[in-house]
Amino acid sequence: MHIALYSPNWPPAGAANGIVSYVSTIREHLVGEGHKVSVVSNARLYPSDGPDVPLLPPIEEASGLDLIKRRALRRLDQWHGGRPGWGHLLAGQVRTAHRIAPIDILEMEESYGWSHTVARLSGVPVVTRLHGPCFLKPDQPRTAREKLIDQQRCRTEGAAVRSSSTLTAPTRAIMNVTCENYHRTPGAHDAVIPNPIRLTPESRRWRLEGCDRNRILMVGRFDYAKGADTMLLAFDRLLQTHPDARLTLVGPEVGLEVTPGQLASFEDYARARLSPEAASRVELTGTLTPEQIAPLRQQAFVTVIASRAENFPYALAEGLAAGSPMISTAWSASGEIISDGKTGFLTPIGDPIALAQRLAWMMDHPDFTATVGANGRRHCGATFSIETVGNRLLDCLEATIRSAAA
Repeated sequence: MHIALYSPNWPPAGAANGIVSYVSTIREHLVGEGHKVSVVSNARLYPSDGPDVPLLPPIEEASGLDLIKRRALRRLDQWHGGRPGWGHLLAGQVRTAHRIAPIDILEMEESYGWSHTVARLSGVPVVTRLHGPCFLKPDQPRTAREKLIDQQRCRTEGAAVRSSSTLTAPTRAIMNVTCENYHRTPGAHDAVIPNPIRLTPESRRWRLEGCDRNRILMVGRFDYAKGADTMLLAFDRLLQTHPDARLTLVGPEVGLEVTPGQLASFEDYARARLSPEAASRVELTGTLTPEQIAPLRQQAFVTVIASRAENFPYALAEGLAAGSPMISTAWSASGEIISDGKTGFLTPIGDPIALAQRLAWMMDHPDFTATVGANGRRHCGATFSIETVGNRLLDCLEATIRSAAA
């Protein structure tokens, strides 16, 4: 079977993106099972059995009607939140990839409704995977223009969800709320399939005796959606009872939306909202590769996911796989990944007081915290292993192909 996967970036090294992590992990399993797997990304085709090839000539090499069309499509994307121009270009890339080596099935995200456009124009069966529907984005300060763009994007994603022959989601909560919001009748082959993860080797797993019990780690963009403000305010409060605590923030500094259309940097936010002591005890690393994050996770006493909304974050799954004690905010599907007090801890969304209290409790109960981390690792291995998840996806893809051929 020739399976194609769409990824927003490729190769995966250095890409701080959950979809890239998913594609990289599932691709490894599918190839191991004897299938040909190609990745479509950034107008190139990356087959598993040969060199990558371009699917779209660089715009500086385009000419005539092709150049006019591509410029028009790019201009279209400047005012329409569904980015239909790129959707049409992507469909053309998939057609080209299909001519190079016939594709049996393509799996791609729901973003911008592109899966609907690709399925309609390419002739390739498409499975739409819910990686983070736009309508689930948390409320935040937005300009009128930004709100319109979000509305346009939600409409195109809704069309993709309703029209997809097969829809998959990493959690039942995300599947249910998306189908309800977009009025989708469940399909015969729709499936809840978690994101796959490999357990960290024993030599690199988290251990209480090897960590810094004062170190807290948060992996995620410095922005409102990832809850950077919640984490910083909780840390400032934590220092009142645990003055030796330190915080490491890993991820790109996008900025916190403090007013519509305005972003505050860490320095600006710290100056306005944090005590000088708290600001001085925070380290920002910027974007790091998984290989660079792994030792930081080993060193930290606890890893925090403070997001206001999530789908199935790899920052959480990778922490569980390493045995690191995890705290997550209680977004809709979090309980399908963490059992509060058993395999991790949950706190209310946007509540820095509750987060600070939980961090303080964990620091005061290190042995119990370590037990919860070990439980999380066992649960991760039993439920989210690449073998278990990969075989469920293969069953889904094969059923979709049979249905399309009938």
